[in-house]
Amino acid sequence: VKALLSHHKLSILRIPVPDPSDELSDGGRLQFEAIFVSCEDSSQKPTVLILHGGPHSASVSSYSKSSAFLASLGFNLLIVNYRGTLGYGEEALQSLPGKVGSQDVQDCLAALDHVIEEGLVDASRVAVVGISHGGFLTTHLIGQAPERFAVAAARNPVCNLSLMIGTTDIPDWCYAVACGTEARRLASESPSLDHLRIFHQKSPIAHISKVKAPLLMLLGGADLRVPMSNGLQYARALRERGGEVKTIMFPEDTHEIDM
Repeated sequence: VKALLSHHKLSILRIPVPDPSDELSDGGRLQFEAIFVSCEDSSQKPTVLILHGGPHSASVSSYSKSSAFLASLGFNLLIVNYRGTLGYGEEALQSLPGKVGSQDVQDCLAALDHVIEEGLVDASRVAVVGISHGGFLTTHLIGQAPERFAVAAARNPVCNLSLMIGTTDIPDWCYAVACGTEARRLASESPSLDHLRIFHQKSPIAHISKVKAPLLMLLGGADLRVPMSNGLQYARALRERGGEVKTIMFPEDTHEIDM
């Protein structure tokens, strides 16, 4: 491992919040971070944008088998801890609920813009990967910024909150991320048409007509958190529109698909 990774460098990048609104708390305006693992001559190598799930989780700079594998193949890694990630304080954490699909997407693009503007990566050779909410962001990014990504991979991604609300074991989570502070008041086991409209508007499937990047979909057949129906619907809808998508099913795996 040391030999394979000996030509790589690790940096913690501080990314300014893009266009902070007046509604944001002071904590929500703080810079967020990205871990950048760079190859020699990084600007000549392809880059993988890696996104964690949760969204209230975090990527750390300790050893990761999957990240080490990608780095050993010659990829730069841009691992983004967007606002909503643990570790920036409660105000930054609470700035994301109700703004998923917009604030977190903007943070990911801001981190990518930062390394491009610094001349660290080739803007034409960027892939994006993520699990769960990271898959939500992966499929959002290839829809909202279709020219920015050459290829994508999503593992048990949240693609359609309006479908997930009736199939997941955590329906309250759908309200929490989509509706923010109004979640407790609005939460229902029988969502109204207005609620379903909100869920759809905040979901990647709302942007599916713009997707250009080939997509690899990895789904756990025993996933109760984000049931495989979410990824399958997105994959079928993408294929219906002429998109390039490959789906791999792991029948006995749950949400993490630990290999």
